[in-house]
Amino acid sequence: MNNMASRSSGDQQESLPAGIPGPLPGRLLGIDAGGSATRVVLITEGKIVRRLVAPPMNALLTTDLADRLLALIAAEGATAAGIGLPGLRSPIVAERLSRELAELAGCPVQVTSDGQAAVLGAFGTAPGIAVFAGTGSGATGCDGQRWARAGGHGFLLGDEGSAYWIGRAAANAALRWEDGMGGSAALHEAVVKTAGTQLAGLVEGVHSHPAERSRLTMLAPVVTGLAATDAAARQIADQAAVHLAELAQAVRRALGPLPVCGLGGVLRAPVIWDSFARLTGAVRPLAPPEVGAALLAWRGHA
Repeated sequence: MNNMASRSSGDQQESLPAGIPGPLPGRLLGIDAGGSATRVVLITEGKIVRRLVAPPMNALLTTDLADRLLALIAAEGATAAGIGLPGLRSPIVAERLSRELAELAGCPVQVTSDGQAAVLGAFGTAPGIAVFAGTGSGATGCDGQRWARAGGHGFLLGDEGSAYWIGRAAANAALRWEDGMGGSAALHEAVVKTAGTQLAGLVEGVHSHPAERSRLTMLAPVVTGLAATDAAARQIADQAAVHLAELAQAVRRALGPLPVCGLGGVLRAPVIWDSFARLTGAVRPLAPPEVGAALLAWRGHA
């Protein structure tokens, strides 16, 4: 449990953004688990009073998941908690985990996919589609009654447009350049420098430790940093934006022409955001997913 010690980003007295419903009574804990970090927010009487950052969590990859989540809930004395969890594909599993955590924590706990928490943060109670591109990628939407999702299949079977996908594409382009089959010298040089090893070492590390996604996600900023001057990097960035736009369109086909919001570290890069926004009409979210998770707690507690 030593790795459960979260680090604080400081106590806050922060009002919720306009468009987020209120007032939100009690001490509501919102937990947005992710592949690079887990972000936590505590809302007391409608004000954000605390933000925390904890280690990464994933329903498919974290073996002591319940213990980690319970430690976060207990530490903050929450009266209700909402949790957005990547890798969670089954409503049955979500309900079982919600019940288990609620019994152990002694307060209502609502567990759902990270996509649903993102939608609640992005749009409050209004309909919309949230496309997330961080370590992984996916899209979730709600038209007010129905939910739909696309992507989110994990780094082995999907996550197109994510930081992992971009980093893998960068490594592949560097390998192709070394083999005389394409890529670019600039991208090759930047990949080797960022990885801190020659490509043979990178290949060995990725194959020996495939679940350590940071070995490739760390290369995503290499691509976005070079995209303005390097054709190989620009091609990867453009294709990432297309993949993310396709996620939004898939959910629109299921639910109708809803507004789209984009969030996550990948979409903070202007070269990808500009293309994604042009393709989808996307806007920035009202609030981050951890606030959406707190809204989930409020809805389950109300």
